[in-house]
Amino acid sequence: MNHRLFLTLCAAAALMPAGLYAQPRRVVLQGAINEPGQYILPSDLQVVPSRGAGIMITASGVDLDMNGASLTGPGGVMGTGIHVRGASGVTIRNGKFANLGIGITVENSANVTISDVQIRGEGAIPSGQPETAIMILQSRNVVVSNNSIFNTGLGIFVRGGRSSGNRISDNTITAGTGFAALGICYNPAPGDAQGPKGDLITGNLISNYPTAIQFNATSGANVVKGNSLVYLVDALTTSPANLDVDNVKAKMP
Repeated sequence: MNHRLFLTLCAAAALMPAGLYAQPRRVVLQGAINEPGQYILPSDLQVVPSRGAGIMITASGVDLDMNGASLTGPGGVMGTGIHVRGASGVTIRNGKFANLGIGITVENSANVTISDVQIRGEGAIPSGQPETAIMILQSRNVVVSNNSIFNTGLGIFVRGGRSSGNRISDNTITAGTGFAALGICYNPAPGDAQGPKGDLITGNLISNYPTAIQFNATSGANVVKGNSLVYLVDALTTSPANLDVDNVKAKMP
């Protein structure tokens, strides 16, 4: 299989709701998903940053089953694995990411679900933004659940005042021996001084980061509940505008 990016629109009956298509169809796209449908990634792929994101999703109503395949970058905090931009009703699941600047970006989108993926970084020392597993930028109702993140400088990064109603739950986010800053981080976005509001962060295990979870001063009405935070310096950096409920906190010796 050619290691350039190819996606196959999966027509297998097992992956489609009954009656969705009267006749099976297969569509091969290179580098972009701009039509709704159910897609499967047939093989491991190498991300080339000069060509943009490995997979760019701009269509709503997309289900991407990565089929256990890997998107691997060149290292050196370069490249984005998957970028969802201006879409809604998107699901990404069952895949692996390694050695990328950003594993998955969700930008100006809504009702996106990311689940059952593994994201591994190099722990590279950044010249700018560190390796980030998942970035949510000005997006709403994004669910990030049951994922495994290891050795990225930032685990999950939520940005901008138009980000709200997101749920980050039941993820395992672990710093490795390389550069590590924050497990989960809430910040403004370019051109927007406000931070995200109204999110739920629950049931996550975050370990070995200097700070497990950090909110900037303009992020408010977020609920942090029932997480296990194993930290080096701070478990949770926040203001009274966010709720800290029933979190287990343990400082590394």
